[in-house]
Amino acid sequence: RELFLVSPYFVPGKKGVELLAGVRERGARVVVITNSLASTDGVPVHSKYQLYRKALIEAGVELYEIKPIAGAQLKRRFREPAGSSIGGLHAKTFTFDRRIGFIGSYNLDPRSSKLNTEMGVLFNCPALARRLPETTERDLSSKAYRVELAGNRLVWVTREGGKQVCYNSEPDAGLMKRIKAQ
Repeated sequence: RELFLVSPYFVPGKKGVELLAGVRERGARVVVITNSLASTDGVPVHSKYQLYRKALIEAGVELYEIKPIAGAQLKRRFREPAGSSIGGLHAKTFTFDRRIGFIGSYNLDPRSSKLNTEMGVLFNCPALARRLPETTERDLSSKAYRVELAGNRLVWVTREGGKQVCYNSEPDAGLMKRIKAQ
């Protein structure tokens, strides 16, 4: 019924998009949380990820990109050391139906699947698996940008100062970072 993914470096590729679209077609909710361009320390990875955003959204995937300050707060929540000054997300976890979960070093990108030696723990513990979506969703509308389609264009929607705000380009990312991501 639900797949909740958190990956700082998310490059699903064509097969990954098809897989997530298939999960949606079966009626399950699919949520993906990753770094925004402003919060990532992996601009080359982000440049590949951005190729798949539109297809994911068209498939019905709920796509969120963490704001820089929120990444630092999530690191504290998961008791991770704050590594970068931009406060990017570093957690790698997913849950199925808030019953089964995974926590590990595996990013959902080609480098992790083909090059790096990654590991993790898959567990069947509803109390723990429920914790990730419940605690994360509580503040998601203000700590992340929800990437949506307005016509044929991507928009980033968030709450700031109690009001909904919509951006027409990647928010909080400087010109040089945007150029590097192209």
